[in-house]
Amino acid sequence: MDNTSDLIGILLDKTANDAERDDAAIDLGFISNNEAVEIALLTVANDEGTDEMIRASCGESLAQIWIENNVLNLKNISLLTGIAFFEALEIFKKKNSE
Repeated sequence: MDNTSDLIGILLDKTANDAERDDAAIDLGFISNNEAVEIALLTVANDEGTDEMIRASCGESLAQIWIENNVLNLKNISLLTGIAFFEALEIFKKKNSE
């Protein structure tokens, strides 16, 4: 069963509790080759009104997706701001050190 739409809905729902939104962000990191997932994660990652824990998880998930799709590069990471940028950069550094 594909629950991608449900996860995106939870992530984008500013009335959902932070733990649910964070879990959705993390789970979306395992779904590659889905533009809607990347757009949702980017939207929340760069939303300064969103809790930093959620923004960080979005950055990590985007980095995971980009690694999986072989498109993890500085251009993509530069789309992120704040804590999401730093979390994605850490994933990038870790991957390059392996």
